[in-house]
This record gives sequence, C-alpha cells and structure tokens, in this order.
Amino acid sequence: MILKLLFTDYQIVFYIRIVDKATLRKQFLDKRLSISRSRYWMLTDDLMDQIKRIDWSQFRMVHVFMPIRKHNEVDTFSILNYFKHAEPQLQIVIPRTNFENLEMENVLYDHEYTILGRNKFDIPEPIHGKIISNDQIDLVFIPLLAFDKKGNRAGYGKGFYDRFLSNCRPDVQKMGISFFDPVDEISDLNEFDIKLDSCICPDRIWEF
Repeated sequence: MILKLLFTDYQIVFYIRIVDKATLRKQFLDKRLSISRSRYWMLTDDLMDQIKRIDWSQFRMVHVFMPIRKHNEVDTFSILNYFKHAEPQLQIVIPRTNFENLEMENVLYDHEYTILGRNKFDIPEPIHGKIISNDQIDLVFIPLLAFDKKGNRAGYGKGFYDRFLSNCRPDVQKMGISFFDPVDEISDLNEFDIKLDSCICPDRIWEF
C-alpha cells in the first residue's frame, strides 16, 4: 500500500490510499469472510434496495454472475428472484466457464427449468440451455473483490471478465456489486483491465 500525501490550497493534509491488486485480494477476501451470517443478509437487503431504485426498463438482456458461496460472495440469487417477480420482461443470462481457454459463454436462464451444477471451483453453472451471443447483452453484473473511486476493479486474477467484456458491445453497461466502499486507487493496472461504469454498494450506487 502507498499513501500519497496531498496538500490543498489551504494546506490541509490528506492521504490517498493506493493499493496493489494482490494486497486488495487478500484484504477484502478476509474482510468478506469475516462477515457474520446475520450481517451478510442485512447487507444483501441493503444491496437489493439499491437495485430496486434502478430503472430496469432501459435494458432487455442482463448477464448475472453466480456466487461463490465459500468466498461469501454477494448473493446474486436474490437478484434473480427480484427480476423474476418485479422485472419479468428482462431476459437473464448466466455464465458457463471453459477453464481450458479461460473463456465464458452466456446461457439463457429460465427460473423454472434451468438446472444448475457446480464447476471445479464450486461455482453454480447451467448444465444445459440456449447459448446467447455477447452482442445481445445490455448490462453485465461483474464480480469483484475490491474497486477504486475511478471504477477499476480487482477480481480473482484469472481475467475471465476482462476477456469476456472485450467481446461485448462497446456500449454494454458494466456494473459491479460490493459489500464494501471503494479504496482510493488501485496501483497496478494494465492495458487489459476494463473499468466499471457503476458499482452497487449497500448505501449508494457509485457512478464512474
């Protein structure tokens, strides 16, 4: 972690916390795993309150990632359930991962008929279903461990979503979701990192 010392016109000193991805991964995974079950569901309710404030009529097809339970990841099944009852016009796709080429494909999600299995990383995945091309997707929910105030994110380090997003439409909306607020700045970005357009937190939606 680097602390950048800044001065305002009035010589008030403050610091910007600049952190590398490896440090963020460890810090925020530990932080997430320390959340109690009661706190987890309280934060989930707060996240859902933010999601309910969004005008979903502007979107037709939405990609929703599946949660890694052992990492205490955000419960996106709550999002799927909300869409089913409150936004039935939305078409939902969920990812299926190819670990040989490190790529994902979109499978159309049906609340009643989609059967989920688990891949080698214990992530729920559709066993079968209609494949949807990337260019049909209007908005992507993106998993993350941490993000900064410029919209950069730190994921698990495999690059699945950066590769996936590079093959989506240029105007696709990239929405993170996090239990925690952003750090000031992520230090070790590279040319392949794709920024978020927004990130949902329990108390607000950050726009970039």
